[in-house]
Amino acid sequence: MNVPDTIITSRRSSLLCVRLFAERNEMNASRLVSGLQNRLWILPALCILTIIIGQLCAAKCAFIQGDILGIDLNVFGILFYSLLLVLLLVHGKFYPEDRLMKAIAAVASAGVGAELILIKFQVENSVYCPKCLISGFFFLVLFSLVARHLKKWVIILLIAAGLLFASFTFNGSIIPSYAAEPYPQFGSDKARVEVIVYSDYFCPHCRKIDEQVNAGLVKLRDRVRIRFIDVPLHPGSLEYAEVFLYVWFVSGNNLETAVRVRELLFDAAVKKTDQAGVIALLKSKGIAVKSDREKARSVFRGLYNESLKTDKVNATPAVVIVRGGERKKYVGGKDILKALEELSSP
Repeated sequence: MNVPDTIITSRRSSLLCVRLFAERNEMNASRLVSGLQNRLWILPALCILTIIIGQLCAAKCAFIQGDILGIDLNVFGILFYSLLLVLLLVHGKFYPEDRLMKAIAAVASAGVGAELILIKFQVENSVYCPKCLISGFFFLVLFSLVARHLKKWVIILLIAAGLLFASFTFNGSIIPSYAAEPYPQFGSDKARVEVIVYSDYFCPHCRKIDEQVNAGLVKLRDRVRIRFIDVPLHPGSLEYAEVFLYVWFVSGNNLETAVRVRELLFDAAVKKTDQAGVIALLKSKGIAVKSDREKARSVFRGLYNESLKTDKVNATPAVVIVRGGERKKYVGGKDILKALEELSSP
């Protein structure tokens, strides 16, 4: 049976339209790539802008923290992307030599290795930083556009070098994973409402609202159960969290002592006092301390990771209010203080 000419014509027209559509998309993609090739400096500039906006817009400390060679990760990232930005501008405006572009590709290739370590860190801890991922995306786009200037085996070697460098120099704050132990609890044991305060002594936003949070908790002490959960995001935070527990081993669930110790720890963090110095400071203030690292870390095993996972805490300061079967999380100073004020209302 012969197929009618009209059907054949229709099919041909449809195939032609699909082909034209595909060719148009391919042309648009080629134009986009070509445009980026001529303005590669835009990509590292976007990386820098992402990091800066992430810092300026944050009303809290980002969960992902770390350093490379002792340099804060954000500062290191800005310096790295600034280097690429300057090299690309020099190449485009003053020195359009292929060897300079090869040098840029080499720097980017090594950077890919470091970027893979940062991604691995986030995957392993199931915590993802938006500004890290966005700036990383722009960087990988840049790498894909400049990689053609180097041979594949050179790129592989440079990526491996970047991996090794970051592996030995990157210092991230990994949440400790340690067996069950009672955790400090303050306020009323019979209360049906629980307030869980998540903070980091090295978090400036936590320090800024700490006095107001403590004042609110003291007002609520007869009506709620209170827990302080220290989130060691910054280098040194875990040691400070241990010191808080060293005091608790002696003082028990005394809210006034806990509040006083937290104030002193926040002040000591500004000066970056080491753990021995902090313990000496507390003793000089008449606060008893019982050092027991094994017991302190056992406390973390019991409630620490479980609470972080349950409440999905990825930033500090944060407060979770548990009432019946409802858990409500508040992040950032403004929301936290408002929530505590509403809770203290009759």
